[in-house]
Amino acid sequence: MTEFTPVAKKKELADPGSMLVEVGGRLVVLLHVDGQFYALDDVCTHDGGPLSSGTICDGAIVCPRHGAKFDVRTGAAITMP
Repeated sequence: MTEFTPVAKKKELADPGSMLVEVGGRLVVLLHVDGQFYALDDVCTHDGGPLSSGTICDGAIVCPRHGAKFDVRTGAAITMP
């Protein structure tokens, strides 16, 4: 996706915080961490669970199902369960 699509206002998302939004028919977790905003697919690559229900810790979002951690900046897996 190359177009900017507004989905929320800055003041709606605490720091740190996350919000589930729909963009172009896809579920995306919008993240606010250390003053920066990020967007990741709302899918844990371990078992397909929703990352938007996870917690944010040390620049990572933690999957609520099994504890896999993903870098909020890149979406890359930091640890698997």
